[in-house]
Amino acid sequence: MTKSALLVDFDNIFSALWSLDHRIAIKFASEPADWLQILANSNLTEGTRRWLFARCYLNPAGFVSNLGGGAERLYFSKFRPGFVRAGFEVVDCPAVSRGGKNAADIRIVIDALDLLCHRTRFDEFVIASGDSDFTPLLHRLRAEDRHVAVLSPGYLAAAYAAVATRIIGFEALESILNADIEGDASLPQNATATAGVDTEQLVSSEERDFSSFIRERYEQATGPLSLAALAFEAARACPAAKQSGWLGKGFKGAIADLRLPNVVTSQHHIWDDERHQPPSSAPTAATLIPDTLAEMSRQLDLPSLDSHSWQALFAALHAYSEQHEFRFSEATHWTRDRLAEKGIKIARASIAQVARGAQIGGAPLNESEAPSAMAIGHAYLTSLIERAATLGVAVDQLGEQALRAMLGLPVTH
Repeated sequence: MTKSALLVDFDNIFSALWSLDHRIAIKFASEPADWLQILANSNLTEGTRRWLFARCYLNPAGFVSNLGGGAERLYFSKFRPGFVRAGFEVVDCPAVSRGGKNAADIRIVIDALDLLCHRTRFDEFVIASGDSDFTPLLHRLRAEDRHVAVLSPGYLAAAYAAVATRIIGFEALESILNADIEGDASLPQNATATAGVDTEQLVSSEERDFSSFIRERYEQATGPLSLAALAFEAARACPAAKQSGWLGKGFKGAIADLRLPNVVTSQHHIWDDERHQPPSSAPTAATLIPDTLAEMSRQLDLPSLDSHSWQALFAALHAYSEQHEFRFSEATHWTRDRLAEKGIKIARASIAQVARGAQIGGAPLNESEAPSAMAIGHAYLTSLIERAATLGVAVDQLGEQALRAMLGLPVTH
């Protein structure tokens, strides 16, 4: 397994992607955990990558203009929490000149040179930037007998590209961000059959290996699984299944046939409805400037509920606390079932999030006197604001009002 260090010049990469394809730029900035996982298993000569160091250099005041050409701006700071959640260390690199130039390139060079002396001998440095100023750094890394991969969607100077061991350009990056999870429909189901091998036994082996791998990943998952990332992993673990067009069913179809317990499938993810919080949607090309509420909902993994459902959830938690001696697991089961009777389907993970939030926000459900539904709602709001602060998401007065309206709480002025 390749021990890799990843250094991302966010402003450089995002701006280059933005000039080519707004939708791809948004996916890169909004879903770093997904492409990071896929990149660990792709664009390598052999083996897989293990990310031992991942750092993102970002100017929080940097921005691109709205598609419509209006005054609205999409600030890079909106994407900072997503990189933090993906396991990156984010280094703020504000502009140091009137032209908006920041010091990210210098910071990357210093950090890369420091890593050369690290007690962990990094096998590979992945530099995500098209800045040809890094050419001397790449020469140094190569002289130290380290592999160098350059991730850049734009044009690369010949001298810069020549020093790298591997170039991950726009086409490769686009395929990573738009990973094909349907399989190749043109491949027959038995495409991997070879002379002297019984076809039925081969297909059975493919299905068995595929089922074992997917079930293990699903059972071990602590949150929703990206279908694209899972497909990349499965292709490495079960190449025969991939070559057969995912058993002739496409990736989603092959997973559907496994009938995983409590499984829910969306366009891009699968998750266990009992154990996982449903994934929030990333911004699309149609909503490139996320409004305050949408951005906070995405970063905080808020359930997609209307205000009526939120109010019903707070009321159900109050009813359970009033009628029972509080036990956390029983409370989430009971609340889910009571809400389902009213036609409101909310995953236990979402209910658990609110119950924990009430505890953190000052309305514990195990007190002798059960907190009111309104108190639970206010406590949950408090916990959301505190959690947002830890993720670097600023909740101003407008943001708090938006959250209040979503939760069905009184809007203050």
